[in-house]
Amino acid sequence: SCPAQLTVLPPIQHHGHPNLYIYISMALYLSIYNQPHAKLLPPPNRPPPAMSRAAMPFGLLRRELACEGYPIELRCPGSDVVMVETANYGRTDDKICDADPFQMENTQCYLPDALKIMAQRCNNRTQCVVVAGVDVFPDPCPGTYKYLEIQYECVPYKVDQKVFVCPGSLLSIQPASSLLEAEHQSGAWCKDPLQAGDRLYVMPWTPYRTEVLYEYASWDDYRQNRVTTTYKLPSRVDGTGFVVYDGAVFYNKERTRNLVKYDLRTRIKSGEAVVVNANYHDTSPYRWGGKSDIDLAVDENGLWVIYSTEANNGRIVVSQVNPYTLRFEGTWATGFDKRGASNAFMACGVLYAVRSVFQDDEGQTEGRVGGDMVVYAYDTGRGQELPVQIPFPNPYQYISSIDYNPRDNQLYVWNNYYVLRYPLHFTPPAPTKGTHGLCIHGLSVCLSVCLSWLCGSFTSVPLPTPGPMSSLMTTVRSYTATVALSPVRPSASHPIGVINRAPFDQRPITAMVPLTPRPPLRVPLAPGGPDQAGGCEGRVARGVQWPPTLKGETVERPCPKGSLGIASYQCMLSPLGWSSRGPDLSNCTSPWVSQIAQKIKSGENAANIAGELVNLTRGRVYAGDVSMSVKLIEQLLDILDSQLQALRPANKESAARNYNKLQKRERTCRAYVQAVVQTVDNLLGPEALISWADMNNADQSRSASLLLDAVEKGAFLLANNLYEGRFSDRAPNVDLEVYVLNTEAEIQDLTFPHSYDSDSILQISALALQQYSNNGQVKLVLSLFKNLGSFLTTKNSTLRLGLGLGQGSEVRGRSLAVNSHVISASVHRGVNRVYLSEPVIFTLRHLQQENHYGPNCSFWNSSGSLGSGRWSTQGCRLLHSNNTHTTCACNHLSSYAVLMTYHVSDATHRPFCDLLVSGVSWVGISVALVCLAGCLTTLCCQGAPWHSDHSNIHCNLWANLLITELLFLVGANKTQFTVACSIVAGMLHFSLLSVFCWLCLEAVELYLLQREVFEGQNSRRKYFYLSGYSVPVLVVAVSTAIDFRGYGSSTACWLRTDNYFIWSFLGPVAFIITLNLVVLVMTLHKMHSSAALKPDSNRHDNLRSVVPIPSSAWAVGSLTLLFLQCVTWSAGLVFLSAPSLLLAYLFSSLNTAQGLLITILHCTLARKVGLCKDYGRCLRLSQCCGGSSSSSPDSVKGAALRSNNRYSSSQSRIRRMWNDTVRRQTESSFIATDVNNTPTLNRGPRACRKCNMRFRFGCSGFELGSK
Repeated sequence: SCPAQLTVLPPIQHHGHPNLYIYISMALYLSIYNQPHAKLLPPPNRPPPAMSRAAMPFGLLRRELACEGYPIELRCPGSDVVMVETANYGRTDDKICDADPFQMENTQCYLPDALKIMAQRCNNRTQCVVVAGVDVFPDPCPGTYKYLEIQYECVPYKVDQKVFVCPGSLLSIQPASSLLEAEHQSGAWCKDPLQAGDRLYVMPWTPYRTEVLYEYASWDDYRQNRVTTTYKLPSRVDGTGFVVYDGAVFYNKERTRNLVKYDLRTRIKSGEAVVVNANYHDTSPYRWGGKSDIDLAVDENGLWVIYSTEANNGRIVVSQVNPYTLRFEGTWATGFDKRGASNAFMACGVLYAVRSVFQDDEGQTEGRVGGDMVVYAYDTGRGQELPVQIPFPNPYQYISSIDYNPRDNQLYVWNNYYVLRYPLHFTPPAPTKGTHGLCIHGLSVCLSVCLSWLCGSFTSVPLPTPGPMSSLMTTVRSYTATVALSPVRPSASHPIGVINRAPFDQRPITAMVPLTPRPPLRVPLAPGGPDQAGGCEGRVARGVQWPPTLKGETVERPCPKGSLGIASYQCMLSPLGWSSRGPDLSNCTSPWVSQIAQKIKSGENAANIAGELVNLTRGRVYAGDVSMSVKLIEQLLDILDSQLQALRPANKESAARNYNKLQKRERTCRAYVQAVVQTVDNLLGPEALISWADMNNADQSRSASLLLDAVEKGAFLLANNLYEGRFSDRAPNVDLEVYVLNTEAEIQDLTFPHSYDSDSILQISALALQQYSNNGQVKLVLSLFKNLGSFLTTKNSTLRLGLGLGQGSEVRGRSLAVNSHVISASVHRGVNRVYLSEPVIFTLRHLQQENHYGPNCSFWNSSGSLGSGRWSTQGCRLLHSNNTHTTCACNHLSSYAVLMTYHVSDATHRPFCDLLVSGVSWVGISVALVCLAGCLTTLCCQGAPWHSDHSNIHCNLWANLLITELLFLVGANKTQFTVACSIVAGMLHFSLLSVFCWLCLEAVELYLLQREVFEGQNSRRKYFYLSGYSVPVLVVAVSTAIDFRGYGSSTACWLRTDNYFIWSFLGPVAFIITLNLVVLVMTLHKMHSSAALKPDSNRHDNLRSVVPIPSSAWAVGSLTLLFLQCVTWSAGLVFLSAPSLLLAYLFSSLNTAQGLLITILHCTLARKVGLCKDYGRCLRLSQCCGGSSSSSPDSVKGAALRSNNRYSSSQSRIRRMWNDTVRRQTESSFIATDVNNTPTLNRGPRACRKCNMRFRFGCSGFELGSK
């Protein structure tokens, strides 16, 4: 049978392989995995193998280089192992490993398999020696002198999640074995399960003041209050849910949903992650409260986070977190209300929720018998709830924390001033069928692994099959050595379900380095491949030769000369071609980055390192240098903070010595902040901006946000040590001011920048500053950043105008951009956002004035130190904006900028000129022009414009429409001619206003004509001309005087829409349309009233049946034309602002409909004589009235005869009825003169107009005339 216990053997020294015992232990461990009470014990006087990583900033690599023929040695300190990240065998630089010039010409020599070969030889070893030559690597380019360049990390070799064997299922909780009364009612205490010693970690909880962790060497030291070490945490703590795991403390940062990792060895914050969507800060705490929304726990499987979300309706959610990278590896949603739990803990991957009685509960007599219980369990391995009812001892009735320790299988509890420790009793795990066979098979695994290791190449090894019950396989990756079991899948149901994690009993038993796996290096395709399958041709971009690549693929190549790392370039699917953003060089760094990282690791003076960083960033920087510089600044800040602790005044020292310490603290902080300002100025300089563009959008935004945060934190560190009241440092791209104001004295309003006139300013009132006085002081940080706003993503922005567009996304050819510098103000109050009694006022200059509109006053709402965030307008409002500046007011302090919308022109949104000259626009406008020209020609040939006001109105209306259409067709797109474009815009403004004015005058004429039938009026032609043209002239003249630059823009020759100038057209047109509608409604009402007042006779019945119909039809036609004009030119003007094919079709169709409607209403239906007769009469130059001042009776009679001949048509009966009615109803006021009075006919042209006048009613086609 298999042994009940397993002891890890000491290292077996065999041919330089000191870690062979790990693989033997792992294989033997497999053989007893399912045995009860099996434990993994460390060897005597030796800690567990590599359960902690070196104090090295996460993500920084080591570099080694060897010329061809020379060995390269990779070595890691202690028990850490090598993990190769990048490998390049060949030549990409003509400065490295000098040789004969002919052997250095080829600088594009690269072996794609170099990483694979080095990973197989060196990964998971403490040291590795490889000779750079053809004995190890295939020769990628014969005749070239090559070198081997390696980047690697030293990482802890850890048996992932199997350091402790699960003892089984929880059966009972024993009474407390340790008892100690503490000074605080609430708190938490625990031990590090990965440390073999007796050290204890205690954190008493005080609301809003929890920021200290105490370490005790043993239980006895804790009882006697002998503190070994005190840790001042970098931020305050919410709740009591902290844990210590592998030498680091994990806790929930106050007032945030952030999880912070603080390394206890280096005293540096080594990570921070956001628990996405988690409720925090007393939103969903445990029953006792205490801001315990986010709780942390450890068990045999590692680190866990217990919290709740609104999406899960406040019920508990469990997530497993990688303790080294803080990545969330799995999340499970449960069905238990978090507020209903007194506390919770994890054991063997199972969540246990405790419900207990509190001392202030009332009416709990019945609950005290069965109220203290473990009432809920959720198995994350099976993804299902478990029935459980386990009594929980609760002698003091105020449980504030419960932590499980998988090393000693005990609960560490804080209960109403008492710290307790409860032993747990577990049921043995169910035995597995065929366990003996599994043990034998485990030994075969051991032998196979050992033989493979001794042969020098730890690769995939075929293993014997133990039988049908299970199967084993060994998988080796470049970052993982895995021995995976595939047991029978459990048949348990999943009522709640796993969100993104496989069942626990199906996970591999893994000896894994806790690193984020990186995708494999893509091998470039052979030439000719893309030509056959469709792809991108080879090219040189950013100093790198990119090979032909298939569409949709991403090719990776070594970074440009002088930098380290791997660059990538994507061949896009649609449109086919290389990515428009260019290559991604985010991972390309200069060699000095690792040098600075080593100095930080060694703990050198932070201010001196910051000074070196200034000089190093002045030269050429790569995309990776930018992001790494920001991270280095953050790490320097943590080191500086801990170094300043040594300069704190002490009570036992003299006053002079303490004063010198304070002066040195201030000088050190000043030097550090000045160096940070210069470094940031270098990173925002013109040369560095190119490197920013080589980063992807996510890295850009993350680095920019972290840069804002790093500068602010450094400035506040200076403010805490500043005693002169004010600090100022200015660089071309950064301006920083730090104030320490005495609020007990009178303070003035602050204006930033203070020392010089700037086009971007910020003002804070004295009352707002006094509001946040603390101990008679206010610490204020003001900063201005140039060239930074464009890198803060506009994705998910919340704007008042509803233009929340993601960066790079477009809606109807529009996108959102930060169009100003970033100006920042913050008060040191320990909160993310400080609200003011009086708003802060700031004015920012627009970086781009053309093609940008819709300013939004926004602030950067950062989500934490991970660099995520978004722009928001909450609490901010727009005060004033013009073409160059925007003034805003916000009721809180933050980082501000002005976001504006701009037009995007690309393949899908063609420029305006391309759409305008397309056949769609030309056809519609041409049809309208032909119709208008035909109507004008017909009207002139009939002589009508000179004989009636109504025809004269039509003549002017159609002429202005014709001019507008011509201007729109030939001039609206001539934006390249600035002066001509402005003139065309002014003429369009005038002609469109004239069109709507003459439309309104037509309605006025119709209304007056109804009265003229009764009362006879003289011609109002001069008044119509005065109204029809003076109003447009006046509007255009005033608009030009106010802002003549408003005519013409970069997109069309029309009024600008980004600065309210468009209202010089919209306002008058809206007034004219309203007046037009009012007059038409009055006209229709008068027609209806006049028809109702006629005498009740047969002839009057005939009159009522004839007269109102054409009058109402005329009014309806005028109303239809008004509506069509509004819709047509609304579409046309929108087409000018945002051209698209859909708008082109719409505008063209409306233009066509407008032209046809005018032709039908005013030419076809309104003429009772054929067009050929009208044109013939026009050619014979004969009109109804002569050109002389007097007319002979013969001519008048001839005209009357021609008029009578018309009545022989089919409508003659209606004409006679009308004439009879006019002659017989002398009391009627329809006609004011006697048509048979001969002297009246001899009055020349005026008499001619009266005797031969026609009443044309729009679309009715009905004409009135005298004999």
